[in-house]
Parts: sequence; structure tokens; C-alpha cells
Amino acid sequence: MSELEILGNYLRITLMLFFITFFMGIFIQYFKTKTITPRKMLTYKPGGLFEHYKIVAVILFTLFVLHGLFDQNPFEPGIVGFILDLVLTYIPLTIFFIFFFVFLFFFLFYLYAKITRQENPGLYLNKKSHLIIHLSFILAIIMASIAIAFVLLNA
Repeated sequence: MSELEILGNYLRITLMLFFITFFMGIFIQYFKTKTITPRKMLTYKPGGLFEHYKIVAVILFTLFVLHGLFDQNPFEPGIVGFILDLVLTYIPLTIFFIFFFVFLFFFLFYLYAKITRQENPGLYLNKKSHLIIHLSFILAIIMASIAIAFVLLNA
């Protein structure tokens, strides 16, 4: 691997880690408080994209140490590369499925409310929102696990 490819891989991992920690922070906030409050996104303050910069820095420092001191390239096949690829594939796939199922279920419940002529469809959706989100999380984890299992079994 050339130095430019390695630099590109480190940049990709850094961006993915910020993406993952941002959404994990949102999900944890939701399960703690049952609400999500919008905040400034491009900040290191709570709710921002760079809120968990210390976690990202520790992970990157660990990869640098493995790469520099032990000459273990985390991007080449091996146990570190496998774990890195698995995490950087599984978590974004799960996040995608969570949003997909949330939008799908809100749409289906909205259609159901319209078809059954609910008096206030917004109130009906508000009552069902926790069920929709929990169901979306469960289905997303199952679907992402199945997808990763297919990838691993075919590899």
C-alpha cells in the first residue's frame, strides 16, 4: 500500500468514526430521555458531530500505535483489519436500516390512520412513535446481522 492509500484509509476511518459516534449519541439520548432535541451539528459540544472526538482520537491513536510500533497495518487482511471492516460495515448498515424502517413504519401507520379515518392522525402517530422506533431498532439489528452473515458466509 502506498502512503497516499494509507492516508486515505485513515481519513475514511476518521469520518466513519465521527458518523458512527454521532448517531450512537443520538440513539443513546433517545433511549435515555425518549426525546431528541436538535442542536448545532458542526460542533464538539453535546449533540454535535464532533462531540465524541475523544473516543475517535483514542481509537485512531490505537491504530497509529499498531501501525507504527508493531508494523501491523490495520487495513490489510488480518484480525485487526477484519474487526475494523466488520465494525465499519455493520454499524452504518444498521443505522441505514433504522432510518429506513422508521420512515417505512411512520408512512404505513400514517396510511392506516388515514384509511381508518382517525380523528387526528398526528396524535395517533405520536402515540405510536415509541413502538415504531423500538420496532425499527430491532428489525434493523436483525437485518444488518443477516446481511453481514451472508457476506461472511460468501467470503
